[in-house]
Amino acid sequence: MSEYTYSELDAMAHSNIKSLAMQKCKHENKPTSWCQTTRKHKLIMFILGKHNPFSEDKDTVPAPAPTPAPNPAPSTPPAGSLEDMLAERVADKIGDDIYKKNEEMRDAFIDEVKQSQEEVGKMIDQKVSHLQRPIVVKINDVETKVPEGLKHKQFTRVLKTLKTFKRVWLCGPSGTGKSHLVEQCAEALGFKAENNTYQYLKGSAGVTEAHMTGRMTFDGTFIDGVVSNTFRDGKFLCLDEFDAFDANAGLIFNSVFDNQGIISTPNDKDNPHVMKHENFHVAVCSNTWGDGTDFEFAGRGQLDLATLDRLQLQKVYVDYDKNIERALVGDFSELAEMFWSLRAKCDENHINRTISTRCFLDGQKWRLAGDSNRQILDTFTKNWTKEELDKVDIKSIKREYK
Repeated sequence: MSEYTYSELDAMAHSNIKSLAMQKCKHENKPTSWCQTTRKHKLIMFILGKHNPFSEDKDTVPAPAPTPAPNPAPSTPPAGSLEDMLAERVADKIGDDIYKKNEEMRDAFIDEVKQSQEEVGKMIDQKVSHLQRPIVVKINDVETKVPEGLKHKQFTRVLKTLKTFKRVWLCGPSGTGKSHLVEQCAEALGFKAENNTYQYLKGSAGVTEAHMTGRMTFDGTFIDGVVSNTFRDGKFLCLDEFDAFDANAGLIFNSVFDNQGIISTPNDKDNPHVMKHENFHVAVCSNTWGDGTDFEFAGRGQLDLATLDRLQLQKVYVDYDKNIERALVGDFSELAEMFWSLRAKCDENHINRTISTRCFLDGQKWRLAGDSNRQILDTFTKNWTKEELDKVDIKSIKREYK
């Protein structure tokens, strides 16, 4: 094959050159596949013996760039040398400065947090002290000084009604502190349970006429009733759950509230009638205005129209007082926010669940015992239905008030 010159081979077709190159490869026991992809010039040079494709490394990897020589490590000064002592002093100085700076930042942060806590505490104390401050109620130029302690926002109105009419009707949701408010007003007027001048009677179907106006024992001894006793001796009478009394009690209450000043005591043979003392005061508490049973307050009776007429202008609505509820939770303000949020969502979705003022006091006790807001909420809603929990979006409340 070497008898060809370059010019002769170059004049041939590329396909013929491939054939000649492949023949030479077979003669020399070399692979032929490379001939199909090699340019004509290299094939001619191979045929002429001036190019050996098998001696080249076709997969040659570019030589890696030379790795720069690492910077020589700084020489460590020998222990105890001047350089060693200086390095140690510099390191100590830098370390002390960083430590002092961290300490200063930490102290500044703690002082800022303490200051914020003190400011919040002062705000709470001012709010509570405002609620607890002595109240002076002036009616017809006569002043009444009220003992210290948390007072409901309707305190003054209830006290004024009692001083004007000597009777009052408090109505409102369960757990708003109605009976406690009555007791505070009674104390402001000089009536106390400790000296037996304040009497309390809770309404139910089991309270009979004998409980109210007295009964005769088997040996002929007359036992005075709660109503007749307070009526005669000029005491303070609180009738709680007023709309839960038996309907027959209404006849007795009509006599208690009217201006005639006399009630019947049929079981007292010696004194079948009792005259009203001029200092007699009475307050009634209820969850309804006497219209009868509703879905929320079962077992409530419809009050006699004559009874309702005697209390038309002595009615005071007692709702939840957020100032008192905020004071009851102490430092746990988020607890109050959580209960208010839950109460609002219950109202919006017409869910008949009571979030009373008592919950705030009990919740604060649980927080002091170590429970989180979420644990308190789980306990409070344990008997709620899934539908109720979904309506108030209980998951979002738990996320917001952990």
